[in-house]
Amino acid sequence: MEIDDFPSHIIEEIKNTCES
Repeated sequence: MEIDDFPSHIIEEIKNTCES
């Protein structure tokens, strides 16, 4: 899963949202 268009902090935020 390589997304250069997505900044790292956005990915982290999505991960946190998925875990909730």
